[in-house]
Amino acid sequence: MRRLIEFFNRKLLVTHIYGIPVRIDYRWFIVIGIMAWFVSVAIPDTVIDGGFLKFLLGLLTVIVFFFSIFIHEAAHAFVARKEGIQVLEILLHPFGGLARLRREPDTPRSEFRIAIAGPIASFLISALFFGLWAASNSIGTSVLSPLLFALFLLNLLVAVFNLFPGYPLDGGRVLRAFLWKRGKDLNESTALTGKFGQIIAAALIILGIGLIFISSDFFTPLWTIFVGIFLYDSAAKIVRHATNLENLVVEEVMEFPVSIPPGTTVMQFVDNTLTRYKQTVFPVAENKELYGLMILNDLKEKLPRDKWSETEVQDVMRPVREDYFIPMNSRVTDAIALMHANGIGALGVVDDLGELVGFIDRTRLRKRT
Repeated sequence: MRRLIEFFNRKLLVTHIYGIPVRIDYRWFIVIGIMAWFVSVAIPDTVIDGGFLKFLLGLLTVIVFFFSIFIHEAAHAFVARKEGIQVLEILLHPFGGLARLRREPDTPRSEFRIAIAGPIASFLISALFFGLWAASNSIGTSVLSPLLFALFLLNLLVAVFNLFPGYPLDGGRVLRAFLWKRGKDLNESTALTGKFGQIIAAALIILGIGLIFISSDFFTPLWTIFVGIFLYDSAAKIVRHATNLENLVVEEVMEFPVSIPPGTTVMQFVDNTLTRYKQTVFPVAENKELYGLMILNDLKEKLPRDKWSETEVQDVMRPVREDYFIPMNSRVTDAIALMHANGIGALGVVDDLGELVGFIDRTRLRKRT
């Protein structure tokens, strides 16, 4: 049983789109088979006579629908890249899809643009299938018309449902951007919209249970309940994570600072430090005094390789500013806000004497909390 669970928790790499890996949850294959069967059962014998042909047509319809879900997630990924955020993967799972980002957006505007891109894509796909349905009706193709209409309705449903104002739905992220813009910090906005997500999920579960008693269709109520459970679990994790962050202080999550003396040459830094520590930001310090931050992107963009042996780190580092460090007894939520503000995504941590005692990187912080 344990091996079976581990098997279905695995993900299959399908392809790469502009360097972004596209993966499929193994459980997706079970769901796609079930959905294809339900679609095939709904096809009248007057349209197609033959169970196997019906199943093939149903399978094709479901695959096209999930390709539409992929485009929805690809829209999120495309806008995220435009906003300077790395996309780790696009994942198709039994209840839809997910574009997983390396970090949170830097501004409410960026959050809004990334969140709204998916529903806009689904509305456009829905309009496309509506046009194809109308064209199919005009030429009298009885086989394709009902399936094209179903794809129109399904994509419209995806667009509308995702605009519900509860995280992790896209509408929840739009609401989070609005709250963030109005002055609430990102963590507080996330917790609040996550609770809205739990309320929406509970309503779906109740609706699904009610439909069992009033509907002759067994699949729709059951699917509604499963979607509600999945959404509730995702929202609960988000709320729990946000609540945990509220109670943490920087000292509890900081890492040991791998610092570089300011007089070190760039070549020495690359050969002796960068090969051992896979970071993109390093504090520049000597005798626990923080001088600045060394950013790998700055190094790549500003300094040719043939200058590395004659250039010191202090010549290419970003000199220390107030938003480059934080006291060790500060809240983690304050550190996250400061990392968003400084545009680097990292902070040196100092004690009461102003000495460097730790380091926080936004990417690794997300993995640890």
